[in-house]
Amino acid sequence: MPNLEEIRQYFAHIVNAPTMVAFSGGADSVLVLKLALDAAGNRFPIYALYADAPWMPRKALMQAQQIASDFGIDLHVVSLGSPKSIGIENNPKNRCYLCKKAIFDSFQSFGRKHGCGILLEGTQLDDLTQYRPGLQAIAESGALSPLKELRLHKADVRELLQYFKLSAAKKPSGSCLATRIAYDHDLSEELFSRIDCAENWLQSFGVTRFRVRSHGEIARIEVNSEDFGKIIAFRAELTKKLKALGWKYVTLDLEGFRSGSMD
Repeated sequence: MPNLEEIRQYFAHIVNAPTMVAFSGGADSVLVLKLALDAAGNRFPIYALYADAPWMPRKALMQAQQIASDFGIDLHVVSLGSPKSIGIENNPKNRCYLCKKAIFDSFQSFGRKHGCGILLEGTQLDDLTQYRPGLQAIAESGALSPLKELRLHKADVRELLQYFKLSAAKKPSGSCLATRIAYDHDLSEELFSRIDCAENWLQSFGVTRFRVRSHGEIARIEVNSEDFGKIIAFRAELTKKLKALGWKYVTLDLEGFRSGSMD
């Protein structure tokens, strides 16, 4: 396991005044929030900030609220508005950069209103090996990335969460609903709602890692290969449901689940 004493000392050094944590409810941000709260004790507030938008899964907000409540703090929800309001209505290649810039600008605005100048977020080393244009926006915002500075990987994060007996240790990685739509295609609240509904329903079959990618009239389902049998067993019901949501064709991707497969 990573050196917990070294990690605690690092957080004690950087969390020395009221602090904001960019909190999605995912494993990385849960660990950052936990360590920030431990470092602060009761000396000053820690603000958990959640960015909400139509392209965020509805369940993600509820889960983040529950986790914050379990930590004994409030979740502060910052609303981004529509895709057009931040310039991503046509799903441009730099969508993630524009979205993260809007999110972290909003968080810094929250900080100015609450007299809080420290902002932490959950980038860890494995994120640096993937296509993540949003990392530039995070760096430009002045936010600190303690997990990256401590040289922690995703496996380290999960091991520490398990040590703290936090359920997020087993939580699959998530992403916004815009990642289910090809670049340079129009984004709409109606399409986000359809995808969100389809994925919530798909989860009821007991699959853990999955995506419903939208290609116009086609819904392309990605699940781990070991879950193919679950999908095939309920293919008639599944096809009927997704067609009712508005897709004409429903397909199962034989390559299986791949994070970032539309990048």
